[in-house]
Amino acid sequence: MQTAPLRQSDPATRGRRARRAVMAGLAAAALLGAWVAADTGRADDSRSDASPAAHGRVRTEYGTPQPLGDGTVRVYSQRRGSRPLTLGYTFSAAALRNLPKEGDGKLCYDVNGDGRTDRATECVDEVETALDLPKGFRENVGGPFTWAQLTWDPRGHPPESYGIPHFDFHFYIQDEAAVRRIRTGPCAGLMNCDDLKTARKPVPERHMPARYMDMGAVVPQMGNHLMDMDAPEMHGKPFTRTFMYGAYDGRISFYEPMISKEWIEGLANGRAGGCMPVKKPEAWAVSGWYPTEYCMDYSRATRQYTVSMSGFTHREATP
Repeated sequence: MQTAPLRQSDPATRGRRARRAVMAGLAAAALLGAWVAADTGRADDSRSDASPAAHGRVRTEYGTPQPLGDGTVRVYSQRRGSRPLTLGYTFSAAALRNLPKEGDGKLCYDVNGDGRTDRATECVDEVETALDLPKGFRENVGGPFTWAQLTWDPRGHPPESYGIPHFDFHFYIQDEAAVRRIRTGPCAGLMNCDDLKTARKPVPERHMPARYMDMGAVVPQMGNHLMDMDAPEMHGKPFTRTFMYGAYDGRISFYEPMISKEWIEGLANGRAGGCMPVKKPEAWAVSGWYPTEYCMDYSRATRQYTVSMSGFTHREATP
């Protein structure tokens, strides 16, 4: 059987083939890098850690979905082994439609003692939704975050700069049962007077991020809110998004991105998402993984919004 003779390629042909091979290899590497970055959100950070917890495939896991508007919301996490990469909320575009126009009336107190509660003046004007963290996150990562609570504020709340419809995305360190024991009452913010004093007990300076202050924004079944004095809304600019720390009984109790509904909706209409830094304290009262940034994004492919914390670093407790 005859076979075709082997053709000898000239140097120019061999050079073109080599260049094509190199370009194909570079394209494949770039595609793989983009896939890993998209899947983890913080791929470079996780690879920099030499501990075994930082290696292995990235797992994306979800908590139990809860109704919100015409859609749903749930907590999701991404981790590599026992190292968290992302912890956040994900919710459908439909979740922003037909939201309640007033609070759910669950946090009320008969301040004037007339035997009834006035929804307009004796109830906290908000809707709360408690959410569990993904099982894989709870079992493999551990603390300090143990549960989450989404708060919808249909008319905003004091101070005046926050008087527009917005969401509070709470990530709690404090135990849920303890948070539920923060009572309503006749004092400021419809707070129980004793619990108000406990909520405003000063956090040690070493555990307070720079330029955060107690402005007296205490809410029943939530806690105190420490505000960033460098935030734009503290200097006369409209509120769009900010990051708050929560406190109770002299300890940091939650982390909270707070974002206006209008700003979130803008992500689906071309507004750029991305991440913002989280100011950190000098020391932490509870050991665990803490974020260095919070992020907001929208996926046109899935029609899902995400509000998350990322860039986690492990901190040892310094009481």
